[in-house]
Amino acid sequence: MMAFTETERKKYEHLVANLIESRRRQATENGFDLSYIFDNQSIELFEIHPSTHNEQGFFHSSVAKITFIRTTHIWKISWMRGSLKWQVYRINSKVNKLSEALFIVNEDQDGCFWKLSSAT
Repeated sequence: MMAFTETERKKYEHLVANLIESRRRQATENGFDLSYIFDNQSIELFEIHPSTHNEQGFFHSSVAKITFIRTTHIWKISWMRGSLKWQVYRINSKVNKLSEALFIVNEDQDGCFWKLSSAT
């Protein structure tokens, strides 16, 4: 799997950062933060929660993974199940633009993505 080019990454990072910032105030009011990481052709969104049980003092809770399939120019959306395995999102699992995928994750119609943040 080929990683994003520098130009692609800058463009995509801007879109992802906008989503994170739009949800950050609600997250910090509930005692945690949000972040993301690029890994090859995937972007993973996650929550960062404080923890006294973890030696690092925090733990990550995965929100969504959005993967670009370069051969078909499609973005695939996945969510983390309770089993800690990625599951393809059953509604609109494949979209043409990253902005569409981020909109779907942000809207979270099925309550799959923002589990811990929506429980507070």
